[in-house]
Amino acid sequence: MNAASACSALLTLSMALFSAQPADASTATPMTEGQRCIAGVVAELDKEWPNNTTINIVAFGHSVPAGYAATPSVHKRDAYPRLLEDALLDSHPHAVLNVITSAVGGENSDQGTARFNRDVLDHHPRVVLIDFGLNDRSLGPAKARSNLAGMLVKARNAGICPVLLTPTWDTASDPSDPGDPLAVQAEMIRQLGESTQTPVVDSLAAFVAFRGVRAQLMAQSNHPNRNGHELVLQQLLLLFQPSLPTHVQDD
Repeated sequence: MNAASACSALLTLSMALFSAQPADASTATPMTEGQRCIAGVVAELDKEWPNNTTINIVAFGHSVPAGYAATPSVHKRDAYPRLLEDALLDSHPHAVLNVITSAVGGENSDQGTARFNRDVLDHHPRVVLIDFGLNDRSLGPAKARSNLAGMLVKARNAGICPVLLTPTWDTASDPSDPGDPLAVQAEMIRQLGESTQTPVVDSLAAFVAFRGVRAQLMAQSNHPNRNGHELVLQQLLLLFQPSLPTHVQDD
């Protein structure tokens, strides 16, 4: 099976699993501002020529969205921005879609804030995926939260749908310990998403919930391999089904 077929099959499986859930309009939770924003983008992805237009999504962050594997090797084709583009193009065959990777290895959200205008706003995206949690451990949760909150404001002021990602796994961390710096960053991001009605793609929860050998998801201690990126992809695909919850966590 080639990469595009695999992504299409993954999207089909995700949709099948959730479409099997009974709908109850009387108990449905109203869409948040962030969900409504993404719903508008999904509607545009389904427009056909001559009514369709170019849609850009920016994957903004550090080495993980950039596709770093075992440093210094970069495997962009195995990273979640590329996998997301392939999957969305498979499921929206009339879309003119670009997922633009705007990520720099080693950066945290301080540096991301400094280049947000140039490397996000100047691409005029409809959606920005913000992924700095792994490296923001060096900043602490308060500073990281301030930086991320500033990005959310800038994005929304420009008509962009912001999305927050919790960090992927680091083999040196223990996310089951609430005091672990990686777990602290993830919880801060979840709370920021809830307080600002911003969709959260919970990458770390997906790694924690993985039932196999978690080390097999990693190219090195702090970089996922393709299998790890596909876990993130599964969470991202839920985001682009706007009738479903966008903040996915295991019980």
